[in-house]
Amino acid sequence: MNTTSGCLAAPGLLLLPAGKLASSGNPGWQAFAKSWDDMPQDTWMADGGTYRRRRYAAFEVQGDRCERLSHRPHYQERDYNPLNGGVERWFAPISGDCAASPLFQALVRDTVALIERNACLTPRHWNVEAHQFRIEARPDQPGLPTPEGMHSDGRDWVLVLLMGGSGFTGGETCVEDQSGHVLLKHRLSEPGEALLLDDKAVRHGTSPVEAVQAGAPAWRDTLVLTFAEAPAS
Repeated sequence: MNTTSGCLAAPGLLLLPAGKLASSGNPGWQAFAKSWDDMPQDTWMADGGTYRRRRYAAFEVQGDRCERLSHRPHYQERDYNPLNGGVERWFAPISGDCAASPLFQALVRDTVALIERNACLTPRHWNVEAHQFRIEARPDQPGLPTPEGMHSDGRDWVLVLLMGGSGFTGGETCVEDQSGHVLLKHRLSEPGEALLLDDKAVRHGTSPVEAVQAGAPAWRDTLVLTFAEAPAS
């Protein structure tokens, strides 16, 4: 199934048009998007790949409060990430200006509100992880947005938001239920367009990114936010 309109694509899956949560027309968008131009290489790739750049930060969110936590490693169980899981991975931090920007703060809070409405939840306390990704395609190496293949992230909800890119083709996201039935195949194409996924209900993966013109620079930028309900205190 492929859909480009509306929000509800399938149970556990929302396809959000640009402007639903964020838009390149937002006055703060250009400064926010420019922060993707200053990212170090992800040195934790077990496949030896050099195609991914990345920054990371963690937050506690409840209602209108979005509080950044001290910098910490990112960890996934190997059951969720058989390629890179099972180790604490220390990524460069997202810049303070980026994390404190009104656009980012509103994006996180609005996504929490959307999750709670969609799942019919009373307001909750959430642990949120933010990942800036730049996937680069090179002449001898396509970029792999999800080198671990089809997967769940081991959280409750996942937002994948397209920031932009240049000179690339590919990058089609496939979403399937836990039995392997394909629910959606869709290529995020407009900055601000996003997928919101119930991580316990679906799995996702994205096809390789390749250069449209051989030898020309090519990259795809995304913001990935994961949401895990905090344990009751």
